Parts: sequence; structure tokens; C-alpha cells
Amino acid sequence: MENFFINAKLLPRAQDPDALILHPHTQRTGGNTMRRLVFAKVYGSEHVYSRMYRKQPPVWKRVSDAELEGVRVVCDHFDFRTNPRVTRPLLPIAVIRHPLYRTVSLYHFVRRKKTHREHALARDLDLETFYEQASAKSPRYYKNLQCRRICGIDDARMALEWVDEKFLGVGYTEQLDEFVAALGQIFGWPDLDIRAAEPDAGRYEPEITPRFRERVLADNAEDMQLYERLKKGPPHALPLRAPAAEARTLVNRARQWAKDMLGR
Repeated sequence: MENFFINAKLLPRAQDPDALILHPHTQRTGGNTMRRLVFAKVYGSEHVYSRMYRKQPPVWKRVSDAELEGVRVVCDHFDFRTNPRVTRPLLPIAVIRHPLYRTVSLYHFVRRKKTHREHALARDLDLETFYEQASAKSPRYYKNLQCRRICGIDDARMALEWVDEKFLGVGYTEQLDEFVAALGQIFGWPDLDIRAAEPDAGRYEPEITPRFRERVLADNAEDMQLYERLKKGPPHALPLRAPAAEARTLVNRARQWAKDMLGR
């Protein structure tokens, strides 16, 4: 099993000082650590484009070279996609997490965060009931979000293709320290104090019932395929799936192409 992936095809681009590092991240995968303890420490928060450091900045699909003047890293919650307004070389990176454990972690995060829109649900409900109601209310937030962060659509085959074509690397929440060390060697970063995370299984398995596991993994089947295929290491291509699944990918490719052409 691989603890991180570095795309050798994009390593020459990483030596370009004008290249823009992008980290489109999913909630509860380590984005806060990457922003505060990696990018802000290495480059300074003034060179990190994030809503946490700027007041209502334009979102990725609408941002332009002008707004990114002096920026080295874009790090926020957004779906990666082609942006014709940005002409600099791009170096996207992703950090992903087992979707079952991400869901449990998200529940506890929402319970703690009083300003979250679903805080009252998490405060008053158990894990399974919360997931059932919250995922029905906000399905895009709870289902297959990791695929969408990588390629804009909840499709594991497309996400894997984009990783191999466009992403400098992919790490995993549990082994974030190893991924940061690998990136540090590529970019010449100083040593950073990023520690290995406690294994998710040990933390969360006691809370997970068979029914909850089955429900979450069915709802996040694309994210699970993405996670399992990446963990096996390259080549990352999925085997041929059922005709309906392959047809869905063809439709998704067409939709993504249309979005890019229309700038939506």
C-alpha cells in the first residue's frame, strides 16, 4: 500500500518559480494543517490565497491572474477545474481520507462547531441519525466530495485520470507527515513539525455499526474506489466496470467539457 503518490511527469514544473500550488481540499482531510502549518509557515500567509486570510476572495473558478499576483499557494474548499483566467503553470495536490472515517470525523467536527449550519442536528442526534438527515439535506457535502474536489464531478475514473494527468501528488490524512516531507524535498522546504495522525480505525471503529458502514460506503462508492485504487499505487486506472458505470463516465466527461467551454 502506498503512503503517498508523487507524479514524476510534473516534477519539472515544480522547479518553475512561477508555478502556482493548488490545494483543493475536502473537509476533515487535513486542509487546515496544510494551510496553517505548511503553506503559511513556508511562504507566509500573505502569499496563501484562502478565505481564512482574505475577506471574501473570488472563488477558484472566477479568480484571475490579477488577484493571484504574489500568491504562491491557493488552499481552500473548492472543486478543481480548468480556469482560463489563470495562465500560470499549475501544481495541484490532494489529500484524501477513507470516506467512512471522514464521515465520522465530520460528525464530531459539526458537533463542536457551533456556527456550522448543521450543528444543531449533530448536537441533538446520534451519528447514524445525523448522517441520514444531514446527507439528505446536503448530499454534495457528505457524498463523494473527494472525487469532486479533484475533478469537479463525483466520478472515480475521471478523478484518477486527473490525478495522473494534472496533479503533482496525493497524500493521505493518516500519513500526512510523509506526504509533507516528500513535498518538502521537491520544493526545498525547511523541516516542518507535522506529526503522524492517530489511526482512524482505532479512533472510530467502536462507533460504527454494520448498518452505518454499509450506508456510508454505498453513498460514497466513488470516493471509496478513488481511495482504494490510489492506495494500491500506480497505475491508477480502474478495471472495466459495468456498462452503466462506464456510460456514466462518458456523460460526466461531456458535462465537464461543456462546463469548461462555457466557463461555468
